[in-house]
Amino acid sequence: MSTEPTSIKVSFTFYPTDVQALNRCLVGLRRAGLPVRGGTVLRALIHLTSATEMFAHAVLLAKTYDRKDGPREADYVAAHPTVDLPPDLVKKLDEVVTELAAKMIPANRAFVVRAVLRATPDATTLAPAVRKYLAAFPPRPRGWAALKARTRGKS
Repeated sequence: MSTEPTSIKVSFTFYPTDVQALNRCLVGLRRAGLPVRGGTVLRALIHLTSATEMFAHAVLLAKTYDRKDGPREADYVAAHPTVDLPPDLVKKLDEVVTELAAKMIPANRAFVVRAVLRATPDATTLAPAVRKYLAAFPPRPRGWAALKARTRGKS
C-alpha cells in the first residue's frame, strides 16, 4: 500500500502570455540541465511559492487588470494544462483564493497559478530551487516507462 496521498487532477486555463512564460521556464530549466515537463514545473512553482507570495502576485495581476480597459484577457484560451497535485497544494491554492475573495478580488486556482507563473524569475535564479524540488519529489515515470514499471511489479 502506498503511503503517498492521492493526487488531485487540477486543470488551469492558460492564455498565450501564460504559455509563453511556461515555455520560457521549460527552455531555461532544460538548458540548466533539468529534464522537466510542464506539469512538473507548475507543481514545483506551486510548491516553492509561499501562500503569501501567491497572494501578492495575484493582487498585482488583479491591479493590472483593473487598470486595463475591456476584458481581463483579450487573447484566446491557448491551453488547459492538467496537473496532478497533492492535496496540500490544492488546499494552499484554495486558501489563497479564499483570501483574495475576502478582499473582493475575483480569482480562482488558475488565476493564482497564472499570476505566479507570470512573476517567475529567470531560469538561472529558479534552477537551484527546482533542482532541490526534484530531489525531494522526483517525477513519476510516464508512458512506456510507467507501463514497463507496472509490468515489472506484477512479475
